[in-house]
Amino acid sequence: MNVVYVKQEWLDAAPNRPTFEQDRLAVDVVCAGDSITGWNNFGPATSWPYPTYPRFLQALCEPLDLRVADGGIAGEVSDNGLGHVRRYLDLFPNSRYFIIGFGTNDLGTWPDLESTSSRIIENLDNMVQTVRDEEKLPILFNVPYANESMFTPHIARDTHEKRDYHNERLREFCSEDSIPIADICSHLQDEHLGDELHPNERGAKIIAEEVFKMLSRAHSKA
Repeated sequence: MNVVYVKQEWLDAAPNRPTFEQDRLAVDVVCAGDSITGWNNFGPATSWPYPTYPRFLQALCEPLDLRVADGGIAGEVSDNGLGHVRRYLDLFPNSRYFIIGFGTNDLGTWPDLESTSSRIIENLDNMVQTVRDEEKLPILFNVPYANESMFTPHIARDTHEKRDYHNERLREFCSEDSIPIADICSHLQDEHLGDELHPNERGAKIIAEEVFKMLSRAHSKA
């Protein structure tokens, strides 16, 4: 099976593509997030700067007979995540799992760390509850470190501390509300990033592996 990429041209071509209904109704796992998830607003997948984890998650899901949709949007922030989740719930009514990852762009945009982290978690909470209301399972993942080799020591330390601060609060939130969370941050090193922020192919595979651990555990209990 191939990943379903939720690109606008895919939606625009729906009336002329006989497999559209079949494809969207066959999706079991929806991946929503920023460019860590997908570059769906930047050309065809073959021209994206780096492969993203849903491609490798699909390969891992083959034995479970699960179909994956990649709804990542490069540059997106968590404030817009709820709108994407609602759209994907309508588009993929038979889906069972939502993998949600936002926060990297938020942390890099707004300087007030405490309020920004709180807002990200509040936005994720709204997404989680919306997914649960549809009797589907949300799975989150935390925010990876930046490629610290590409920054001055001061900036590298600052970005590292911001991730630690936010990810600890995200972990507490997930623990309190029994939300599965994949710890991708502690498994990604500088060599797993292709630029300042984005995982290269090996990094994307690592994310897929960590997400799959949570997904397969949940699937075995279903």
